[in-house]
Amino acid sequence: MRFLVLLFTCAALASAADHDQRFTAPFVFVATGSGVIISADGEILTNNHVIDGVCSPLAPKITVRLADGGEASARLLATDPVGDLALLRLDPLPRIPAVARLVETMPPPGTLVVAVGNPFALGQLDDQPTVSRGVLSTGRMVRQSYIDCVQHDAAVNPGNSGGPLFALDGQLLGITGAIRSRSGFRINSGIGLAIAAPQIARFLPALRASPGGWVLRTAVPDELTFARDDQGVTVLQPVAPLQAGDRLLSVDGRACSSTATATGLFSALPWSAGVTVAVRVRRGGTELDLAVPAGRSVIPGRPWTGFTVAEHDGQLVIDQLDADSPAALAGVLAGEALLAANGVPLTSRLDALRVTAPLAIGERLELRLRAADGSERTATCWLAPASGQ
Repeated sequence: MRFLVLLFTCAALASAADHDQRFTAPFVFVATGSGVIISADGEILTNNHVIDGVCSPLAPKITVRLADGGEASARLLATDPVGDLALLRLDPLPRIPAVARLVETMPPPGTLVVAVGNPFALGQLDDQPTVSRGVLSTGRMVRQSYIDCVQHDAAVNPGNSGGPLFALDGQLLGITGAIRSRSGFRINSGIGLAIAAPQIARFLPALRASPGGWVLRTAVPDELTFARDDQGVTVLQPVAPLQAGDRLLSVDGRACSSTATATGLFSALPWSAGVTVAVRVRRGGTELDLAVPAGRSVIPGRPWTGFTVAEHDGQLVIDQLDADSPAALAGVLAGEALLAANGVPLTSRLDALRVTAPLAIGERLELRLRAADGSERTATCWLAPASGQ
């Protein structure tokens, strides 16, 4: 009898060890936070706030540590500051210990989950990530800038940010990135928020293909306003094809229960020119499916090109050029004549200001330049936050 008990105990411990390895093997230490390998190409998911100030699209290299303790070089592919997502890639590609796969369908509340992370950077001491178990507390929801997230009660603390949230079968449910606490202190309260796998899957193509390293999001159109009453969320000031008095039933295919939810759901898509948001409304006694032109979210901060211009002999000339700035990295040279920006001919500093002032962080600025020998060329830079922001 004792032999059987010992046998079952050893089997259970071996199974637990296998589970722990499944959860910890794809883990990556990123700065003082966490990340997880999601592809055989060495792609690493983490939060934007984990890498903010450590690397950027202008200085994309970063050193990370794998769960086996080995250091590796990685490069930032792109970041989504509004949605708090960032994508890195190991370069050069070492042996990949394991890969976490995004779940396609989120499980229901009550599902057991496992959070892996680097709380309070304790893993820096021994290269051991921390594993904690809890319960998935909600389905997909909107919580301020986390517009498609789930809540869980696995113990997470500062340093868990960017770390994976797994189902017990090893599928990746999301990336833990925020804690809620009434005290305002960033300590475990049993309320952790993880960016949901469907939101991550939607943004991965944009993060992989971003030419400038910044991913922009959709937003509520500037003119559109709505309010909530006993009947639900109602459009007050519309944009076509919405009409005043329309009841918002869903935005982007998800139920619209409040104005905060509606505002968040309008931000659930990668932004591109002409993108629309699917909205279902009740108008009178009829339900309609409409495609509403999306606004664009703004990445916080003051946009920076890194150059100034001066007027000389009836033309604009690149006057001052900051080192390691968007313009410098695009190959712009001091002394070159600036002929046009984003296709608009420039003859004065006011012309240049009219073109650049409306641009936001993450947007493209294409410059037409002429060298002293008369040769012309085009340089493309992507606006970044001003230094110190």
